[in-house]
Amino acid sequence: MELRRMRNHKLNARQERFCLSLVEGLPQSHAYIDAGYVARGNAAEVAAARLFRNVQVQSRIAELQAAAARRSEITVDDLVAELETMRKLAMACKNPAAGVAAVMGKAKLLGLIVDKAEIEATVRKPAREPIDDKRMSLEEWERRFRPKAATS
Repeated sequence: MELRRMRNHKLNARQERFCLSLVEGLPQSHAYIDAGYVARGNAAEVAAARLFRNVQVQSRIAELQAAAARRSEITVDDLVAELETMRKLAMACKNPAAGVAAVMGKAKLLGLIVDKAEIEATVRKPAREPIDDKRMSLEEWERRFRPKAATS
């Protein structure tokens, strides 16, 4: 009866956050602090280890890890096979646009096509006075901002 009552007991918000942080890969002491607990020095490691041994916390971590394992069961091969089925269906329905979309999806999954975003950047020389809007020549800029040579 006691074990059943412990299983049904919900974790508080900090304990839940601690479990989530551990499943995300944080070390115990970091997860403890990330969850909102306050500890200094070695106290975080000690308190985190104690919280980690809590039966409800262990149970919740196991639940979260099982859910993550189920999500990762879908592989790239599964997605490629599904896209191939969709491509065949699109061709059978005489819908070439859907077929092309399926082929492109397969190519992206397999790394054959990489979406690239064009980045436009303006390269400017640094200015110490942001309100100074006048343009400087390279020589003037070097004269003004070049570090002074150290004299020995």
